[in-house]
Amino acid sequence: MVRDEGRRGFFEKKPGKKLYKGKKKWLDLCASVMLIAFALFIVSPVIIVAVRAFSEGVQPFVDFYVWKPTYLRGLANSLIISLSASLGTVCVSVLAAYVFAKVKFKGRSVIFYLYIIVMMMPFQVTLLPQYIVSRRFALYDTPWAMILPGIFAPFAAFLLTQVMKSVPDELIEAARLDTGSTLKIIWHIIVPTIRPGIICAWVLSFTEQWNAVAEPIILMETREKYPLAILLNEIQPGDVLGFAATLMFFLAPLLLFSFFEDEVMEGLGDYGLK
Repeated sequence: MVRDEGRRGFFEKKPGKKLYKGKKKWLDLCASVMLIAFALFIVSPVIIVAVRAFSEGVQPFVDFYVWKPTYLRGLANSLIISLSASLGTVCVSVLAAYVFAKVKFKGRSVIFYLYIIVMMMPFQVTLLPQYIVSRRFALYDTPWAMILPGIFAPFAAFLLTQVMKSVPDELIEAARLDTGSTLKIIWHIIVPTIRPGIICAWVLSFTEQWNAVAEPIILMETREKYPLAILLNEIQPGDVLGFAATLMFFLAPLLLFSFFEDEVMEGLGDYGLK
């Protein structure tokens, strides 16, 4: 009897466990639905723009290229500024990161902390110095007024410094047995080793320059030289071509992140930066 009661008590607990599992599945389902609804709410502006851009078929995109040179010129300006600044940032930052991570000299930590301080400053603080320098060196109202400051942005140097610290010193010392050129070591040894970090720094730098709004307003005054991010402010409620231009503005960084997703996640995740 005792054994039967124990068995009966054991089997009586199972419905409670099933009820708990069923309740947990229900909560998980509700949480998933809420997350999906929240995600749709976040991307709803993009969905509205896409629907509005395709409301008249593909004709707005044909007209965008044929009849609207303003948006097309703005897209070209955005590509020139973003590509030039981001590629220059990567080249400068790789060299700076090698110095900060692998070259020992007095005052290295102080200079690196200054980089971090500059990186943490709001960009509005540096706009006035950029304006003064661009005026003095006749760079005002040219793409170089944005490209040159973008090349020396501190974030990419900070990111690649953390990445380059993961490169073993023994690998560099072994490479010095074959060549005494530091540039060859950086190009043939370090760059292939930290390739995901370099791509990650390039993608983030490109996106930062692509989305810049305040800098071109301060550093440029000719409408034909504005990037696309500024021209989108002129879109009227019924401007279908403007919605097509907005969709193309969204697609550039989205495609970039989608194409280099593995490199970006590896560049941030493997070095404890995510």
